[in-house]
Amino acid sequence: MSELARTFNDEAVAGDGAPLRIGSPLAIVLGALTLTALLYWPTSLEIAELWQDTDRRLYTHGWLVLVVTVWLIWRDRAQLASVRMTPPTAGWCLVAIGSAGWLVGFNAGLLAMTMLAMPLLALTAIWATAGAGVARRVTFALLYLYFALPVWELLNPLLQSLTTFVNLWLAQIVGIPVAMEENFIHIPAGSFEIAGGCSGVHFLIVALAIAALQGEIDRDDLRSRALLLGIAAVLALMTNWLRVFVIIVAGHLTDMQHFLVKVDHYYFGWFLFVFALGFYLYVSSRLPRGAPAAPSQAQEFTHARRRPIAAAVLSGAALALGPAWLFAGVAKVDPTRELSPPTVAGWTGPDLYLADWRPVFENADEEFLVAYHSESAGEVALYRAAYHSQSQGKELRGYYNSVLGTRYQAREFRHREVEVGRRVVPLFEQIAAGANGHDLLVWSLYTIDGKPDPMELRGQLAYGARSLLRYPTASVVAMAAECRPDCDHARDALEALVSQALPAELSGLGSK
Repeated sequence: MSELARTFNDEAVAGDGAPLRIGSPLAIVLGALTLTALLYWPTSLEIAELWQDTDRRLYTHGWLVLVVTVWLIWRDRAQLASVRMTPPTAGWCLVAIGSAGWLVGFNAGLLAMTMLAMPLLALTAIWATAGAGVARRVTFALLYLYFALPVWELLNPLLQSLTTFVNLWLAQIVGIPVAMEENFIHIPAGSFEIAGGCSGVHFLIVALAIAALQGEIDRDDLRSRALLLGIAAVLALMTNWLRVFVIIVAGHLTDMQHFLVKVDHYYFGWFLFVFALGFYLYVSSRLPRGAPAAPSQAQEFTHARRRPIAAAVLSGAALALGPAWLFAGVAKVDPTRELSPPTVAGWTGPDLYLADWRPVFENADEEFLVAYHSESAGEVALYRAAYHSQSQGKELRGYYNSVLGTRYQAREFRHREVEVGRRVVPLFEQIAAGANGHDLLVWSLYTIDGKPDPMELRGQLAYGARSLLRYPTASVVAMAAECRPDCDHARDALEALVSQALPAELSGLGSK
């Protein structure tokens, strides 16, 4: 049977007596999706903004993925109606745990975590309300949403390096003088950076989404689906490599004056992708595929309605736990003393800092930036910003936050340990280049309630868990000195200030 005929046959089966009525599996599935989107509306808005981000353009296909998800569920409505609803006795407990997990991620400012939790929350609510049979029927449709959620950036570094190496090799084959430096390709006419947007990850996502959908529509076996995904991935990567290679050749032949170099090469890539997609459809139509599973015919089952109704009420309440906890303001913000720069023995200040180093920490509750002076050490700046509570768009480790600010670019960085009082405190050291021609040495650390914490994933999750009852204060402390006459002198100045200033800014430094 042809693919098109099978699709029409599925539609015909789905059309046989599967009305959308209250209490039906279809209503439960669509209701769980809608309720999840509404209850977790802060994350839903972030996802919508991600799908409309025309600067990064990585997930602009998101709305189409959502439409496909809903269509897949609607297509299988007759099969859903044939499944006996057997909700687990305490399935709502797992829903409640998932909702609390979302709140932990939300309070910790882990935007990607909250987004990735959404399909799983909906799927868990469906399982808790209608049972494993119904959940299994819609698993592919809900997991399909991950083709439009921020997990694919993890592939960017690998794909960037791969694209750089392949194009270095291609340029050498055609005789273009070429050199590679990290993700830069240098030719006599100029240089090309294989940036994140040039890695081809967007082509890969879309190609895999198309292949996965084709396998689901045709109800292929696992082997055939894996083969389709592999072919789609290879063609997507090759398309991107060809795109970058053509741009390099155009730059070489026109002394970097070609339209693709000077104006736009984004849509050129999608132009090539259309041809790659056509070739993929041609190849996939001629591949030997496993026999598709025949769609089951709708059957009528009688089942007690009380248990699904009770399960729906309990699951809905459990699904609302996290948002209700958040907006009821259960977590408290302890009153703290207002931030004020310390007085440091042996240094004059704190004074107004007039140089151009300006750390950026958006929406901080409190912050200060001051300068201290010493005859032997010169000028050292001290910065602190504090967040008495965090949420999406208001977090210490926010995407746009930077210890260096916008006027300096990091050249070197390393981890250091310094002795303060009777404790060893870990710091992050950066040497940054500025527009004034002088390097800047910056030491920084993050703290939770005044105690040093690297605020990596583990620390952020711990912060989010603690914030269920009380918001800890998350802070950044940074010190900077210009490398005059050199960075060794600046390092000595920072060490002298750290030993005096940090005890006033941190807690628990009095003992090992």
